[in-house]
Amino acid sequence: MRILPASAIALLLATALIAAFGILLDHRIAAGAGFTVFVAGSAWAGAWIRSRLNNLRRWLQSREGLVALPGEHAWETLESELRYYLKHRDRRWHDTRRRLEQLEALAQELPVGVALLDCGGRLLEANRKAYELLALDPERGRGQRLQGWLREPELADLFAAEGPSLRQGTAPYHPDPSRTLAFTCTRKDDGTFLLVVEEITEQLRLQKMREDFVANVSHELRSPLTSLRGFAETLLADPGLPTDQRQEFLRIMDGQIERMQSLVDDLLTLSRLEAQPGQASQTPVALDALLSELADRYQARAAEAGIDLRMPGTGEVAGLTLLGDADALHQALGNLVENGIKYTPKEGSVTVTVEPRKDTVAIHVGDTGIGIEPQHLPRLTERFYRVDKGRSREVGGTGLGLSIVKHILHNHGGRLEVESAPGQGSTFSAILPVRFSSA
Repeated sequence: MRILPASAIALLLATALIAAFGILLDHRIAAGAGFTVFVAGSAWAGAWIRSRLNNLRRWLQSREGLVALPGEHAWETLESELRYYLKHRDRRWHDTRRRLEQLEALAQELPVGVALLDCGGRLLEANRKAYELLALDPERGRGQRLQGWLREPELADLFAAEGPSLRQGTAPYHPDPSRTLAFTCTRKDDGTFLLVVEEITEQLRLQKMREDFVANVSHELRSPLTSLRGFAETLLADPGLPTDQRQEFLRIMDGQIERMQSLVDDLLTLSRLEAQPGQASQTPVALDALLSELADRYQARAAEAGIDLRMPGTGEVAGLTLLGDADALHQALGNLVENGIKYTPKEGSVTVTVEPRKDTVAIHVGDTGIGIEPQHLPRLTERFYRVDKGRSREVGGTGLGLSIVKHILHNHGGRLEVESAPGQGSTFSAILPVRFSSA
């Protein structure tokens, strides 16, 4: 790289030679002329170099926004400027690299998959979640085209060159078709694609639960409302209806109103329990007193249904104390006893037993009823799930009782266990934390 133009360097060399030869040959005119031109050329070269250095300094200052650094000599000033510029550039480069590393680490921890693909749908970059959901090996995934996914009908146009810049679709997760993925693809100006993929299995399940819940509530309310409307229209249309028939209609209407009231009460209870999970009070509740209250409440009902209700003796549960909401625990255990009475034929029995364990107590409610087939057991605590819909409505069930029991026990740090077989009765066990006290 030359500091001066080639012509200026040639001129300075020529004048220097002329001056040198003039001195050697004792030719004063040639020596003086050569020396004069050399001095003038050197002065011009110095001014030219200084001008270029000043231009470079102004450029550096305009690029970095710096105040001019001290120094009278151009080379010293330039050296100082360049040293500062390079140091500042290195600092900015390290800061940029650190931020990129932070952004990469953040992208790797995202709960959704994010991937960058070229115009042909080949993978360029992706975070860990994207490799997992796309079922690709992180070591060999780069450069692969997502052929398997593009065969899905919902994703056929995901990476098309034409069409909207934002495309969406869903497809089953290849290793497990029971899971569902949602794809959102954005075409960028340079022709590449930004792909966001997330699992929506749980969202779809919750959406289905909401839809089923609304449909079930509508159905449960529609039946008694239709019945009430029919009887009311009959009573209004025929004022001369016989007294005994009128009384029968009113009795049926009262039963339907009671059924709707039970449904509304259970819905409000379930909504409250789901809105406040794990927030049961820690009030001591004596188990013997709790079971005594259940016996007083359900003995007459069991006797009326021809059922033998057997409760544990006072000595069997003495000293056992539960921590929680006494009313909620009474409701949960009462639902289990009531279900046993409802689904046990006449002359059967419902037996409540208590089994102390290490840190918990198991309260078993066993019956000699019709029993439950194995395929129904995992779904018993679902809202509105009924094994026998006709019989449930016949005995007045809302389909929410076991769901309420499950939530109450969960809020008290417990759980519900079920053992049953067709024709051999059922045993519902409430497992709850217990506090032992000395006699």
